[in-house]
This record gives sequence, structure tokens and C-alpha cells, in this order.
Amino acid sequence: MTVNSNSTIIKVENLRKHYDSLEVLKGISLEIARGEVVAIVGPSGAGKTTLLHAIGALSDFDEGRIVVDGVDVGPLGSDAAADFRNRHIGLVFQFHYLLPEFTALENVCIPGLIAGRPQSEVEAEARELLALVGLSERLTHKPAQLSGGEQQRVAIARALINKPNLLLADEPSGNLDMRTRTEIHNLFFELRDRLGLTVVVVTHDSDLAAMSDRRLTIVDGVLQGEENK
Repeated sequence: MTVNSNSTIIKVENLRKHYDSLEVLKGISLEIARGEVVAIVGPSGAGKTTLLHAIGALSDFDEGRIVVDGVDVGPLGSDAAADFRNRHIGLVFQFHYLLPEFTALENVCIPGLIAGRPQSEVEAEARELLALVGLSERLTHKPAQLSGGEQQRVAIARALINKPNLLLADEPSGNLDMRTRTEIHNLFFELRDRLGLTVVVVTHDSDLAAMSDRRLTIVDGVLQGEENK
């Protein structure tokens, strides 16, 4: 599995996806450059999350091709796809999916330990990431002891523990209040600038979409428009 270093990190060609007789994605093609923050917007049910999951090798598709970080994800089997996600893609969702019995530090460490990395190395990097997202004083707190915004910051740190080049986020601020949403939105840009990440966000939040370098609009499974900042 070879990873390229060219300027395009995501290339989608004529992507189609069906659920039974319903065609959810109808021939979508797009490219995303390294270092971009891109928002995918559109009405509910338009296919935004389906597209993001296909890019993240979380679900299969019926036709087309997706190349992510130099890897054609379509032919990957389930085990290879899981390994590729763990090592190359950070995933953040609307719901944090933190393990309630573990501390913030332990939750962040989990993907690194699954990847077989030394525990001491993973723990040191987890502490650095939690400091980067503003939680250096909350390392030993469990999710129930954290606010919604703090839990999302832990989830973002967890997504970055294996040093991915790409961060995919699905409605990451959907459950947060206005002030916390703004903080999370700004954090994505700070992480892009400090870590060289590419960030792709599915969102209904017009403020986040307006902040992004590029906004892609999907309507009824079709890429309807593109706006640059």
C-alpha cells in the first residue's frame, strides 16, 4: 500500500451508490487538494454522509473510483480498509463515541495501541494532542465529567493519534452550543495550519461552511455547485 505525496489527496470519479432501488449518489466526481478545509453541504438526505463514508472506506459503493492519499480504496477488503483508516484517516462524528469507562487520555490512546505502537510513545503523543486541543488539565477525567465540547475535543485528539494526513468530520458541531461550535470550527483550521491536515467536513452549519476554503453542495446525490472562499 503506497501513499503518494502529490497535491491531490482525494480523487472521486463517477461515484454511484444504491440502497436497493434508491440511487443515493449519482455519478459524483471531485478532487480535494492537500491542506484544504472543505465543507460538504446540502439538504438532509442529499447523500453527503454517504459520500463521506465512501471516502473514508467506511462503506462500499457500486460504481466509480475513490483514491485517498494515493490508495484506491474500492478494492480494499474489510480488514485492509480498517487498517488503512486507522493509519491514514482521522474520523470525527456528531456523537463522540468515547468509551465511558476510560479517561480522556486512555480514549485518545486506543487507536494507537490498536495499531501496535509502543504504549509509552502513544501516551506521550496523546498528552501532546490533548494539550493542543486545550485539555491538558482534563487528562484523567472520564467522558461523564466533561462537557459536550470537551468530549468532542477528546474525539478530535483521538482521531489524530496516528498522525493521519486527512481528517473527515460528519456534523462535528451538531450537538454543541454556539460558543462551543465556534471554538471547534476554529480548532479545525488551527490543526490544518499546525499539522498540515486536510479537513473535509459534512455540515449544516452555515458559519463553518463560510469559513472553509471551499464549499461543495450536493443535492439529490449530485454535485450541484462549488464555491471558493
